[in-house]
Amino acid sequence: MIQFILIVNKQGRVRIRRNYHHVEKNEQEQRDSAVINKCLTRTNKQCNYFSHEAVTIVYKRFTNLCLICGVTNENELAIQELLNVFMDCLGSYFQNVSELDIVYNMERVYMILDEIIVNGSIAFTSKERALIPLQLLDAGS
Repeated sequence: MIQFILIVNKQGRVRIRRNYHHVEKNEQEQRDSAVINKCLTRTNKQCNYFSHEAVTIVYKRFTNLCLICGVTNENELAIQELLNVFMDCLGSYFQNVSELDIVYNMERVYMILDEIIVNGSIAFTSKERALIPLQLLDAGS
């Protein structure tokens, strides 16, 4: 099950955070800080997943952003592919997504994320399916 997803920039600032189970605020901040620090300081020669407390952390770097996912009892390679699908969706919608696209269109990023992941479980991995609600929203505007 997916526990949380973070999108952070190279400086470690959280741009998107979605938790799929309740965690106390101070505990969440400590966890996020430790996980972000580990992900950003790892070299390219190290693998993209590691254990942190009782959670497996899977991360993927995309230009100046880092997607971080905390999972339990999930296939790490499947989660990496899920992160790729999510970034493909963002890239398709925003035409080469940047940090500013995420900051200024946060609600749309959350809509895409919520189409792909529902209550910590993977719902859809189709880029076309994940973008349908946004296409309908844009068509109505």
